[in-house]
Amino acid sequence: MADTQNRATIELPFQLGASLPTGTTKKVVEILGRRVVNDEYPQGQTIPTEEELAASLGVSRATVRDAIKVLSGKGLVQTARRYGTRVRPIEEWSLLDVDVTSWHAPEHPRVAQMFAETTELRCIIEPAAAAAAAERATPGQVEILLEAANAMHPDEGDIQTLFAADCRFHSMILEATGNLIMRQMRPIILSVLRISYEFGVLIVDDKPVSREGHIRVAEAIRDRDAARARAEMEEMLGLNRDTATIYWQRRADEAETVRTKPSGETT
Repeated sequence: MADTQNRATIELPFQLGASLPTGTTKKVVEILGRRVVNDEYPQGQTIPTEEELAASLGVSRATVRDAIKVLSGKGLVQTARRYGTRVRPIEEWSLLDVDVTSWHAPEHPRVAQMFAETTELRCIIEPAAAAAAAERATPGQVEILLEAANAMHPDEGDIQTLFAADCRFHSMILEATGNLIMRQMRPIILSVLRISYEFGVLIVDDKPVSREGHIRVAEAIRDRDAARARAEMEEMLGLNRDTATIYWQRRADEAETVRTKPSGETT
């Protein structure tokens, strides 16, 4: 099994959604965003004042103000004259936002919850998307799907290249549906893919992500066989879901072992 204590750094192969501000403002957004999602600033509580944050971070109040506006746009905080800036309930957070997802610390229990729930969402959406793609994909889109599937070589150990091919594959399936709403699911699907790769979720007992499963989906789409494309995608995602369940259970068991181990005992 992949080392559950280490988190690889995986870069998305293309920009998803609106980009963050640049320079100092971006740094402040990321610092405060991480504090919010990792509960350093608990839900329902007021965060330090604009003046206090500016002093502690060594930036201007205008920079803090701009950063708070970005976080507000992501549903993380709300500002009012009578109480300042308060962390909103998680139900109001933009959990489909790639930044909100990526700001979580590896050990945060919400990571496992988000992965499980977005995997469930993928199991609902992507088989239907594969079926629609089989009916609507252009020859050029089919070519990209086949290229991406065949470019996946998990045994070679190049995780970034593998991830990029996986992103191209799943992005193109959504694109090939011709459905504008489905296309807008791309950020969250690629975000959960990144979690999979960063934590080694799809490598359990040294069994990596399935290249063959991706090829079978692509070939079904090429053959214009909607029922087979749906079935192959369902099977592939079902395996992913089962693998993820094993992975996160092992993480929970390891954390429990560490928590209950007598003080001073070493492994």
